Amino acid sequence: MLVTLLVVTAARQAHAAPAAGPPRVLLVSCDGLRPDAIALADTPVMQGLIAGGSYQSKALAELPPVTLPNHTSMVTGLSVPNHGVLFNSFMPGRVQSQTIFDVARSAGLGVGFFANKGKLAFLCEEGSVEAWRITGDVDTLAAEVVKAIATMDLRLIFVHFGEPDGAGHSKGWMSDAYLAQVGRDDAALGRILDALDAKGVLKQTLVIVMSDHGGHGNTHFLDIPEDRFIPFILNGPGIAAGRVLCEQVRTMDAAATALDFLGLPTESASDAKVVTEAAEDHAQPQCIQPVPTLSPDCGALPTLLMAPLMVLLVLRGRRYRHDAGA
Repeated sequence: MLVTLLVVTAARQAHAAPAAGPPRVLLVSCDGLRPDAIALADTPVMQGLIAGGSYQSKALAELPPVTLPNHTSMVTGLSVPNHGVLFNSFMPGRVQSQTIFDVARSAGLGVGFFANKGKLAFLCEEGSVEAWRITGDVDTLAAEVVKAIATMDLRLIFVHFGEPDGAGHSKGWMSDAYLAQVGRDDAALGRILDALDAKGVLKQTLVIVMSDHGGHGNTHFLDIPEDRFIPFILNGPGIAAGRVLCEQVRTMDAAATALDFLGLPTESASDAKVVTEAAEDHAQPQCIQPVPTLSPDCGALPTLLMAPLMVLLVLRGRRYRHDAGA
């Protein structure tokens, strides 16, 4: 715990002095993490990153608020209609849209991809990056990330923890079992930060911690705050400390922000914006974080009505791309 606290302190101070060495990004997604769970669970690492960085507690997951569509938005910077991934089950092949991994590899940067759910392999093929591992256990996965950090020069690291989503489905969102898994993610994140510190690269690393969706009861698919509000934490060099982000952040903004920090082109993330408000040199007026506007009648009906429209938009977009390439 002492090492973890020292790492969190280093992360808080990372923006106090110019970072030595090339920029790096650690993007961590805690599957199914609701923002209000961070304060209720044992999360000294996340809370330290929030205190020393910039944070939005009501960032917005895309519709439908489920795992694969939102993780696709997270790593492509595209809305669901534009990347076309509507389903939340294993899909063969790989996503057709360009990802942050593709952009980083094209620039010659080392990339690590680590996930707890096999269906996320759709976002990054095995063999396409320097470090790739999918395993169902949070602690095993964190150990693989720590090993890769120690032995490889990775400039972009994506980590997906499958919890607390699993506990939410089995025991209920905000249950004791769910909160215990949130704490388990936090401890695993601390070990990864420790590894970056031991490598001597923590002070040049932008840490992004977020989720793909929330949940209520034992599920998540509705256009309601419990399902759509997600945490969004930024901490690292040049990031303002203790700042509440006022401009609405969406899932896809992680892609543009990560690419921009690495000095890479953001054109592929065409639906996203760089979260420049988090920069310590950004002149931010005093504000109250806005409550995102959901559908007029929150619940299942807007989501169900939106589904056929999204399918039509996806088909139209694919037809347009096919015609344009013909």
